[in-house]
Amino acid sequence: MVLAITGLYLYGLSRVGVLEPDEPRYLAIGRAMAQTGQFITPKLWGSAWFEKPPLLYWMTSAGTALHLGPEMSGRLPVAILSLAFLAVMFTLLRKEFGLETAGISSVLLATSAGWLAFSCLALTDLPLAVFYSSAVFLALPILRANPNEKSVWRFVLIGLAIGLASLAKGLVPIALAAPFCWFLRRWWRNWWLSLIAAAAVALPWYAAMYQRNGSAFIQEFFWRHHFERLYSPSLQHVQPWWYYVPVLLGALFPWTPLLALPLFHRNGWDERRRFLAACVGFGFFIFSLSLNKLPGYLLPLLPSAFALLGASVDWKRVALRLRWWLLPSAILIGLLPLVAQILPRVLEVGRITLRGAGLRVGPTETFYMAAPVAASLLARRAWAGTLLVLCLVAGGFYLKIVAFPILDRYVSARGLWHEIEHTPGTVCNFWLDRNWAYGLAFYRGEPYPACSSGKFDFALKSHGHGLPVLVPSQTP
Repeated sequence: MVLAITGLYLYGLSRVGVLEPDEPRYLAIGRAMAQTGQFITPKLWGSAWFEKPPLLYWMTSAGTALHLGPEMSGRLPVAILSLAFLAVMFTLLRKEFGLETAGISSVLLATSAGWLAFSCLALTDLPLAVFYSSAVFLALPILRANPNEKSVWRFVLIGLAIGLASLAKGLVPIALAAPFCWFLRRWWRNWWLSLIAAAAVALPWYAAMYQRNGSAFIQEFFWRHHFERLYSPSLQHVQPWWYYVPVLLGALFPWTPLLALPLFHRNGWDERRRFLAACVGFGFFIFSLSLNKLPGYLLPLLPSAFALLGASVDWKRVALRLRWWLLPSAILIGLLPLVAQILPRVLEVGRITLRGAGLRVGPTETFYMAAPVAASLLARRAWAGTLLVLCLVAGGFYLKIVAFPILDRYVSARGLWHEIEHTPGTVCNFWLDRNWAYGLAFYRGEPYPACSSGKFDFALKSHGHGLPVLVPSQTP
C-alpha cells in the first residue's frame, strides 16, 4: 500500500503545466533565486515580491539547481516533503494512540482529495501544513505527561517546526498555534524554549528582509497580506462566511462520510483529543472569519482532523459493521472516473458545471466505478479497507491519465505557449486573464508587454477563463 500511494504522489508531476496564478509565480521566483544566487529578497521577473516567505522558493531553487525541469523543480520537493511528513505523522501517532490508529489516520490523510492535490503543486499551503501539523503532533506526549516531567527537547522541536512554518507562510502558523497556549499552560516555564527555537529559524530571514527593503516589506508582507486579508476585498478572494463548510467536506473526499464515526464514540475524550479538536475548530473559525478565502487555507487542519478521527473511534467496534461504514466512501471512490472528466471543464470555466464536460461511461469507467463498491461489500472484513484504498489509488492514476492532458491543453498555459512561442512577429497582451498571463510569463521568462505600450503584430486576448486566442493586433 505504501508503494502504491508513493507512486500515485510521484506519477505525472510534470504531465500538466503550471496551474492557477500562484504556481507560475512561485516557480519563477525560485528559478530566479537559483539563477542569480540571491536567496534573501524574492524577485518576480526582476521586481521585489513581498507576498510570501522564502521556504517554497528555496525548495524550488534546489530543484532548479538539480535540473529537475520547470514544473518538477517545485512540485517534486513538495511531494517528497508530503511523503516524509506522512511517515513522521505515522511514527508520532503510533507512540500516542497505537499502530492501528496511526496507520488508519495516515492512510486516510494521504488519500484524501485535499492533501493529495496540494502535494502535487508548488504552492505554500503544503509546507505550512507539514510543519504546523508536526508541531501539533509533537505536543501530544506533553499533554499526557506529568507537569514536573522534563520535556525540554519537545518544546525545542515544537519551536523549530513553528519557525519553519512561518518561513512557509508568515504569521499564519503563529495564529493557528493559539490553542497551544491554553493546553500547554501548565508548562508555561518552557515556552521560552519554543520561542527561541522559532526565532532562531525564522528571524534571520525577516531581519535581513527588513534591512534590505525597509518599510516597503513591512507594509506589503505584514499589513497587506496578513491583516488587510481579513477585511479588504482588494485581494480578490472574497467568499461568504460558510465557504469553508463545503470546502472541508470536499477536502476530506472520499472519506467525508467517516466524519460521523466519532459521534458513536462512547468514551470521553482525553486532553490530547481535545487539543486536536481545538486545533481544527479554532483554525476553521479564524479562516472563516477572514473576508478573503481560498481552498488551500484549510490544509493545515486536515492532519489534525484525521488524527482526531483515528484516535476517537473504537475501531474494534467499527470493524463489526465495517462494510456499512465503508460503503458510502466506496460509492464516492467510484465517482472518480466522472470526476476525471468533469475536472478539466470545472477548472477551465472556474465553476462547477456539467455543460461541455462530455461525460462517457464505457467498460473502463464501469470497472473503476464498480470495483470499490464490490470491494466494500464482498471482500473479507480484514481486507476491505486495504482494497478500498488500492481502488482509490487506481482511480487516482486513472484521473491523472485522463484529465492531465486536457488540463495541459485547456487550463495550463504550457500548451498555449508551445503553440505561440515561435510566432513570426511580436506579440502583446491585450486583455489576458491573470491565470494565463502569469502562466505564459513563466514559460516565456517574462510577461508579454501590454498592447498599449507600442506597436505589435499580434495580440493575446482572453474570453473569460477560457483559452486565449491570438489575433492580429489591429483587431484586438
